[in-house]
Amino acid sequence: MSVEAVKELDDFFRSMRQACNSRDLKLYRSHFWTDKRFQNLDASGRIDDGWGAYEEILDQDFRYMDKVTLEFRDLKFQVFGDDFASVIGFWKVDQVDPDGRSIEQSGRVSFTASRMRDDWKIVHQHFSVDAEDGV
Repeated sequence: MSVEAVKELDDFFRSMRQACNSRDLKLYRSHFWTDKRFQNLDASGRIDDGWGAYEEILDQDFRYMDKVTLEFRDLKFQVFGDDFASVIGFWKVDQVDPDGRSIEQSGRVSFTASRMRDDWKIVHQHFSVDAEDGV
């Protein structure tokens, strides 16, 4: 595992978080493998098979919410051959709807990322909520 690959991934996930927080769907999308084989498992238990299914949910969230704040903490990277990585850590999201209600969730997250050409892409992600969040 090269130090350079870990730095690239750290920068990559910082950029992804910033794109989410600015609700820039086009930039956020650039962090993902937009293939029909992409899978997202979200904190509610929903499984989105294929990028299109996940993008529809994102588009609704980004349009509807007045504010989205995604945070990652303690991301740990395992890089294999400098072109494949697994990432685990903690996440927290705070969303504010148009009526000013705040919805906050947090938990564990895992990502699988692959280098495609010169860029990293997330090919699979899984979010789970903390037990104390009641889910």
